Amino acid sequence: MPPTNNAATATASPATRIKIDELFVDVFPGDGPKDWPAFISAGPPWHGAVFKLSQGLDYEYSDWARRQRASFLASPRYGSDLFDGLYHYLHLHQDGAAQAERFWRLTEKVGGERVGTLWGMVDVERAAQRIEPTRVVVEQCLGAFAARYQQLAGRTATLYGGELLRAVGARGRYGCGRSAIALYTPTLPAELVRRTGTDLEHLCLWQYCGDGTAGLVGYPREAPGCGKVDISVLVLPGGLAALRSQLWAEAPPR
Repeated sequence: MPPTNNAATATASPATRIKIDELFVDVFPGDGPKDWPAFISAGPPWHGAVFKLSQGLDYEYSDWARRQRASFLASPRYGSDLFDGLYHYLHLHQDGAAQAERFWRLTEKVGGERVGTLWGMVDVERAAQRIEPTRVVVEQCLGAFAARYQQLAGRTATLYGGELLRAVGARGRYGCGRSAIALYTPTLPAELVRRTGTDLEHLCLWQYCGDGTAGLVGYPREAPGCGKVDISVLVLPGGLAALRSQLWAEAPPR
């Protein structure tokens, strides 16, 4: 059964959409400074941000990520209808489990996973890879990352991907609990979702906008305090209430 939220069900017929679903942005240091108090004070439909924390075993952005999430942790909305998250860019030529361990150590360094922290996200893309990204390579590296993250965090990672996963013929989420998909088209075809290794039941976020490029009619291409930025819409069945309950089920409020 497809999600019941508007972005997933109304894209084929934009006129039927009655509201903007919950939106999240994701950023990395190269995106430049952001006004997070302005983003947070804008309120709905803006409900969170995901920050790049590490890349392979080579790069880490802990000082930057700690500064970015400070406004979220201090907000009275945090954990209710405002969330933050951290993501790791997977290097397929390096040990996946070791990358998960490093990502977890850095997560703890920047304040750990809190009541409003989304599941750790693992980003699988073609750029910066130093090995041919075959399905077997992705399966082994990503599977090792997902398994080790689950051991350390007590919950499953979110798999973010798009073109590369489709190109290698992904056959599942390789141990990740849910997916975030990058697709800048007017609709969210179930066949493309399937070719990305997931299904609408396990799709959490649809990144419909990449730095201002988007095809989804009626949804913003810029975010308050951020300008042009990557924007995702929540397509998890059950919406924000389901997101909150699932996060708390795996990581009760502290």
